[in-house]
Amino acid sequence: MPIRPEQFAILKSHLEQTYVPHLPKLLKPKSDAENLSKNIDRSFSAFALDHICQLDPKKAAKSVVDDYEDYGIDAIYYHARTKTLYFVQAKLKETKSFNQDEALKFTHGVRRLVNGDFVGFNENVLRRESQIRGYLAHCDHIEIVVAHTGEGIHVHAEKAIQELLADKAGGEGRIRDAVFDFDAVHAVNGLHSVNAVEPVNCRIKLFNYGEATDPKIAYYGTVALSDLADLHKLHGKALYQKNIRTWLGHKTPVNESIQETLGAQPARFQYLNNGVTALCEEIAPKVGVKTEQREFELTGFSIINGAQTVASTANFVAENPDADISDAKVMITLIKADAEGDFGKDVTRARNHQNDVKDIAFAALDEEQERIRRELQHLDIDYVYRVGENPSGNDPNRVLVSEAILALAMLEEDPRYPIWMKQSLTEFQKTDGNQYRQIFSQSLSSLRLVNAVRVYRYINARVDSLVRTNWYEEKAAYKHGRYALAFILTKQLRDAINGNVLIDVAKLSAAGSLPMDELRQKLWDVVQSQLAYCGPLKSFRNPNFGLPAITKIMTNHYNLGGDPVCIIKAGKWVLGEPYQVDLFKYLAAKAPQIANVI
Repeated sequence: MPIRPEQFAILKSHLEQTYVPHLPKLLKPKSDAENLSKNIDRSFSAFALDHICQLDPKKAAKSVVDDYEDYGIDAIYYHARTKTLYFVQAKLKETKSFNQDEALKFTHGVRRLVNGDFVGFNENVLRRESQIRGYLAHCDHIEIVVAHTGEGIHVHAEKAIQELLADKAGGEGRIRDAVFDFDAVHAVNGLHSVNAVEPVNCRIKLFNYGEATDPKIAYYGTVALSDLADLHKLHGKALYQKNIRTWLGHKTPVNESIQETLGAQPARFQYLNNGVTALCEEIAPKVGVKTEQREFELTGFSIINGAQTVASTANFVAENPDADISDAKVMITLIKADAEGDFGKDVTRARNHQNDVKDIAFAALDEEQERIRRELQHLDIDYVYRVGENPSGNDPNRVLVSEAILALAMLEEDPRYPIWMKQSLTEFQKTDGNQYRQIFSQSLSSLRLVNAVRVYRYINARVDSLVRTNWYEEKAAYKHGRYALAFILTKQLRDAINGNVLIDVAKLSAAGSLPMDELRQKLWDVVQSQLAYCGPLKSFRNPNFGLPAITKIMTNHYNLGGDPVCIIKAGKWVLGEPYQVDLFKYLAAKAPQIANVI
């Protein structure tokens, strides 16, 4: 399966920023635009080596030999620790497969090099000739790598590669029996790994501990609170990566109580606190004395309940360096479980059902949220989906999951969405609810999310201005019709939102001004027409009034009043349907698109 279009765009951006600056200079440069395009293509072989061999980008980029007369060999790298010599051909193509001509060229180049024939190779290869001969003399293994992002390796290309492997390039027995197929999945995994949070590996000492082995391995006991505070100081929020929320700040009532107890009665802490729960990928008991105390080596340690306890303690220690909390202990449960697995998620959810936990907090258990965060980080966009990480201030390159929900809901065809949102936003924040699952599907493009948010922010700002500058019923019409306005105008930016280029905020403001003003007038006209029996609030909160109002506004604003298909669909009602599904699909599809926003 080829790479998804938005991930391909993000990958190219990452290659340009991370590898292109360190590549060998092009031997035959052309225009700046052509050079950049060529260098992005060249850098994909460095990216593949980086993630196969765990290199750094500079070292990986220096291995690139891709240029004219490279005989299909794009990078050459010797991994000294494993004594493995890598020959790489990389094809950065969005959909096309790795074809036979490319494979034949590559296999021919490999045959020549392993047999010591450097005649006709370009300068990038020739200036490394003695080095490559040394690698060939000392390596134990030769790895053939095909890196690609398209449909895969074509059957005829596969045949050419297998012929090379079968005869070991003419008898070179060190060539591995199988090609390293660095496909689109490897590429995306590599892209995501760049912005992954480093796992926490540590040792802690439990006092008076016990253990359970069925159905899962678990240890429980008490731990010195100072030890957990030290881990917080060392690892920060990585310590809570699998939690539904991080530290909420020392001003919350619970966290103030934690710090008061530490200051006044640290020895009583374990009796006044609910304790800490952590998931661990591995738990290895080490030195200790029976069950009195024992050290445990933990791999992939993540606190899934008790973040407030640990972070508040760390904050207390930082603010009170002379305070003695050596007597403060807390109950802790260590469970051996993969935090990404169903069991780990069930434990996290079950141990975080306090009354003050909001539904949106459980978005932290959604793997799609972390995927989106990692992808957007490559574009210098900070996507915040974990409660407690919401920083203050307005940053145009920061996107909160709460506003992403609002923005993405406006792209749906179901006209009940703006009405439901006017009634309550809570249902949209339930991660096990239909609306949330519809919005945050596995196919959701991270670029689509950002573009939707930029559009929603623009509309929201315009509505705020309308509310400030108008009076009485008209002011109320814009205030209560906010979601309806966003629902209708967003359809006119569908093509730009669904594209693989970020919307330019300044261009959106210019191009969207007139359509937004026209839409505002259409909405006010409809509200005025029904003021005698329905006020602005009821017009957009009650579906009996809201659905006809949205239908009329969309039809008028998209200039479909005389459209024969629209007229037919408007008169058609299907028994059992909650709304006129065909009509709204047609209205959304016919929305005139606003151009020049990217």
